[in-house]
Amino acid sequence: MRKEDFIWDLWNLTRELQRSRLGLCFEFCKKYDLTQQQVRILLQIKANENTTLTELAEELDINPGNLSKTCKVLEEKGFIQRTRHDDDKRVWTIVLDEVGIKATDEIAQHIQEVFTVFSKKHKTEDLKSLLALLREYADFYHELVTKK
Repeated sequence: MRKEDFIWDLWNLTRELQRSRLGLCFEFCKKYDLTQQQVRILLQIKANENTTLTELAEELDINPGNLSKTCKVLEEKGFIQRTRHDDDKRVWTIVLDEVGIKATDEIAQHIQEVFTVFSKKHKTEDLKSLLALLREYADFYHELVTKK
């Protein structure tokens, strides 16, 4: 394989993976009247269980002002609860509300089912190798972005 072919194949596969990942959440976006970014935010809150607006903004690489507006919408729709810290009123703690727990559990279950089907087709060693290479690839890009 020529290096140039590898580069463009990897670039195109990365784009396809991103599109497919977003497509996994599309039906939930429609069902719960959410944007893909809102689904991303809810899933990150689920992963953290309890987070602050600042932590969430850093993890998702979203402008804190934009994230604050989006979280307000999610709160109004009943997906999350935001509470101010007693010590510092500028800091918000964010947790999933009942609707958010139900929605993210459903989305997580769907994602689990899809990836279980994929993983059953491959040996454990192959899956570990795939994850190791993807981690290296992600770390490489992260280093490029953070150097600027």
